[in-house]
Amino acid sequence: MQKLFSHTFSQNIWRVIPDSDPDSDQWIIELRDVSEKKVSFAVIDLRREQLVWQGEPEGTDWWTSLTAFTHGRIFLHNYRYPEIPEPTDLLAIAASNGRLLWALPDHILVQPLGKSHLEVARKSAGQFQYMQCDAQSGELMPIQGMTDTHSEEIILTEPVRYKEGNVYYPRLATFITETTGGHIPLSIDYLEKRPYIIFSYYIYQQDKIVQYLLILTDRKELVLHEKLTEKRDGMGSSTMMLKSSTLVFLKNNNEFSSLTLS
Repeated sequence: MQKLFSHTFSQNIWRVIPDSDPDSDQWIIELRDVSEKKVSFAVIDLRREQLVWQGEPEGTDWWTSLTAFTHGRIFLHNYRYPEIPEPTDLLAIAASNGRLLWALPDHILVQPLGKSHLEVARKSAGQFQYMQCDAQSGELMPIQGMTDTHSEEIILTEPVRYKEGNVYYPRLATFITETTGGHIPLSIDYLEKRPYIIFSYYIYQQDKIVQYLLILTDRKELVLHEKLTEKRDGMGSSTMMLKSSTLVFLKNNNEFSSLTLS
């Protein structure tokens, strides 16, 4: 096991998605500055161990949100009417440089279809009309003309959360308390990547919630025990995820970190 990469941003990390291409080690990050009402995006390449770019792509604003990343293309939804919580427009961004490739007003992404096509939808008279879209050009075509109709499985594992009331919670909580010498978890996120077992857990400390990362082998050998965040107001979601043998986790809401589980 080794630390691959760590990068700290000045904005809070809102969402992280890996490229669904199994051969890619790129991750797209949605960043938000709530006080300034600004959103930006960044791509990190873990194979090259570097930040590829960070910025505000053309056509984005505070209401823009990340929706998918597949085969070098990033897809964003715009919300033209902020008072209505429904996406209205679809943007495609090049992962290599953040350049706007195309925009489809009045369309939303349904799902990627293989490497080169998307299924998109347009709402008309209260009903959705489904179309096929070329992922590189944004060209629309009838859905019945699809030749690449199988969406790819994203090789991404997110943790299972265990809280009080779950049948497995007491056993996991007792294990963490014994392993850490007294930490009593409020909530436990659990991942497995044999021979490793991975916990992200939360405890009360001085009237604040503190988050830790704990990694052990299946022989109960301690690999890593690290504080991720402190003085939280609540418990986050998707603060760690696993793609192949790469574990990505977030620290202090603004630091992107990764480990290779070898």
